[in-house]
Amino acid sequence: MLEKDIENLIAQHPDEFFPNSGFKLIGQQVKLDRCFADLVFEDKYKRIIIVEVKRGILSRDASGQVMEYYGLLKRQSPNAIVELILCANIIPPERKTFLEAVGIECKELGINFINQIAEKVCYEFTKFPKSQKQKIDSSLPIADNIWIFQANPQRYDIMNALADEEIGSDMHWGVNQYKSHIAKGNIGMIWLSGSEAGIYAIAEIVTDPQVMEEPDNERKYWTDSADREGERLCVKMKIIKNMLNKPLTKETIRNTDGLKKLSILRQPWAGTNFMVTIDEWNIIKELIEK
Repeated sequence: MLEKDIENLIAQHPDEFFPNSGFKLIGQQVKLDRCFADLVFEDKYKRIIIVEVKRGILSRDASGQVMEYYGLLKRQSPNAIVELILCANIIPPERKTFLEAVGIECKELGINFINQIAEKVCYEFTKFPKSQKQKIDSSLPIADNIWIFQANPQRYDIMNALADEEIGSDMHWGVNQYKSHIAKGNIGMIWLSGSEAGIYAIAEIVTDPQVMEEPDNERKYWTDSADREGERLCVKMKIIKNMLNKPLTKETIRNTDGLKKLSILRQPWAGTNFMVTIDEWNIIKELIEK
């Protein structure tokens, strides 16, 4: 799903996201001087509500952006009561604490929650570009060694990375465990940890582990600048099935016979790379292909 999809859903169905608030849409992509606010509503108390929508992890920059919108709107309507809401798929707790302390409401909208609302209101997400169609529709490969590569949302914004057309189907991933076992031709599954945990992509590993530097278009999604510097032991992967719009959730996996002992479920803190058995992979593949 694109950021625009989340924005459209909130604009068209505000009661699903903000029940009992009586939101009435004033405008979408509202021009405020040199900026555009994603959504502007009026609530049942006649207050103006600015809603800023961010896909993936809520970044540090978002708070400054919405505060600027507040100032611009107050300048246009000095007597109006203006409230601010920031929405994102994942909001780090420390960022939420800070923002709410300065009067900005934070609302976490998980992928699964958005999917439920989209299904309820029959909303169709924007299709992936044609350039990505092949990797989405490709058959899953056959391989002897299967791995899970874990993404920590506190450190890397994998949601936006998977949706980035500049990155396309090529992605690099760190190898911290099983360095002598992970190899070219293996299968890798990208797993997002945290509240939205699950499998978000299937990839074919196209290089053996080697020390390399990530391309700039991938490196920018590290949340800490220290993680963006230097070389590291990585593999290059080709994304062959992007599941960002419909991930295979941790809940589904945990409740599926044959997957309850999946290594990442038993020891999610154990690192970046996790081994998956052939039997587990066959079950996961069947769930995905459905």
